[in-house]
Amino acid sequence: MQMNITTRHYPDMTDALRAGVEDRLFKMERFFDRILEARVILTGEKHRHQAEITLHLPRGKRLSAKEVSTSMETAVDMAAKKIESQVKKFKEKRRDRKRVSVKI
Repeated sequence: MQMNITTRHYPDMTDALRAGVEDRLFKMERFFDRILEARVILTGEKHRHQAEITLHLPRGKRLSAKEVSTSMETAVDMAAKKIESQVKKFKEKRRDRKRVSVKI
C-alpha cells in the first residue's frame, strides 16, 4: 500500500504521530489486503483538529472518513475507526456477492 500523509496549518507533526498514523493504516490491510493507496490529510487550527483519511481500492472505489476533535491524536483515532468499519463493510459486501444459491 502506498501512503501519503499531508499536513495543513499543522507544524507540530511529530514522528510519533506519523508512526501512529502509519501503524493504524497498515492494520487496515489485515481486513482487506488490496488497498492501493492511503491518503491522510491532517489540518490543524487553534482548537480544532481535523483528520481526513481516503483509501483507494481496486476498480476505482474510494472510502473516506473525516473527523474533527480538540486534539489531533483523537481526530486520527476516530477517523481510523470510521474507515475501519467502512473497510469491513466493503469486504462483507464483496463476499456476499460471490455466494451462489443452490439449485434444488
